[in-house]
Amino acid sequence: ATMMVAPSIVFFICILLLSLSCCLVRAKDGDEGSNANANAQVPAELVAKALNYVAARSGASLDTAESIVASIQSGSVDALYDVAKEMNAAPTSTNGVEDKLTSIQIFHALADGHHILSMVQLGHTYSVEDKQQAIKYFVQAGEDGPHQTSLYNAGRLFLEIVPVDYVRTMAYIRSAAALADDKHTAMYAKPQMTETATKAYHDLSRALISSLRDGGVLTLDERINLFPYASIRDYPPPNSKGDKLWSGAMEKLVNLIHQAKMGGDNAGDVGTLASVRNDLAKLQEVVGKKDLSALQQELITAILAD
Repeated sequence: ATMMVAPSIVFFICILLLSLSCCLVRAKDGDEGSNANANAQVPAELVAKALNYVAARSGASLDTAESIVASIQSGSVDALYDVAKEMNAAPTSTNGVEDKLTSIQIFHALADGHHILSMVQLGHTYSVEDKQQAIKYFVQAGEDGPHQTSLYNAGRLFLEIVPVDYVRTMAYIRSAAALADDKHTAMYAKPQMTETATKAYHDLSRALISSLRDGGVLTLDERINLFPYASIRDYPPPNSKGDKLWSGAMEKLVNLIHQAKMGGDNAGDVGTLASVRNDLAKLQEVVGKKDLSALQQELITAILAD
């Protein structure tokens, strides 16, 4: 495909391709949405295509092209990222498909170098056609950033896959909702996103409570694994009396399930099950009576019912 590009810029891009096999780009400290340690090997051919796009879209001068390359070479991921984002959102009329494909290739190269916003772009790129890939990039951005919206998006997509992963849905939406509560991560939280995630968390909690009361869709393993994420207040705290009761009961219960699957001796099962029931009842009715969430209460009831 041909593009109307100033001859001086074409010459400049050719020199770039001859002189570089790839461009090493790094994020600058403090860049929003990118790790200070971001470090990506981006093929020079992709950089050249990005520069051609800049020239074709805006009639950029040689000085502009040189400025963009200088920014990339001096350590800014965001100069190349910004061009790729524009290529993806507004491809040229003469080269639209290739522009979009090039932008995705650039996002992949930058994401491989731990650039958070490129991971976010890939999450959105794959969110319709390949939800597992989208989840991969949203999870990576959410955890590496942390990136609050990606944490929420990961949780939302875990709810859309088949089979639904309720545990990780609650885990990631809860992480997005609670990001502002931790002094180490509060700077990455935005009030509107916190409100959205908090509402989604409580809506899903109520839906799961209703499901459990109706006989529910959760397996025993899911009920056990969901419990730690079923309180937005992070109850029970680590090493607390409530935590020890829950952890002790679950350790005994998991061992019983494992023995049953292996066909082992079940002589002590009755006593062990009684101990599990006593620990859970004590957590539910005494130690955690005022602190367990409504969903945690319902999960314990469902576990006891099994």
